[in-house]
Amino acid sequence: MAAHLKKRVYEEFSKVVQVPHEEAPAKKLRLSKPSKSAALHIDLCKATSSTDALQYLLQFARKPVEAESVEGVIRILLEHYYKETDNSVRLKIASLLGLLSKTQGFS
Repeated sequence: MAAHLKKRVYEEFSKVVQVPHEEAPAKKLRLSKPSKSAALHIDLCKATSSTDALQYLLQFARKPVEAESVEGVIRILLEHYYKETDNSVRLKIASLLGLLSKTQGFS
């Protein structure tokens, strides 16, 4: 009897069960250009003085802004407007906000 149970247990645990491996679908990558808002935020964070910030804002004003990134740019400009103490930088930010509000599709 013990030999029969031992044989039965051995048979149950010696079987190999292979589970079919389900492959996950490959993720599709979408290439995108870095947004203007991210570049502006990095530039303004690198500014060590108000003159540096003003230079970054002047460089930014010369470049066109895509309609998709206007919202992010405005949010970043408003953040830096409230943090900035120099009036010349605040004036440039206000003028950029006025120009961005004229962008087609801005609401």
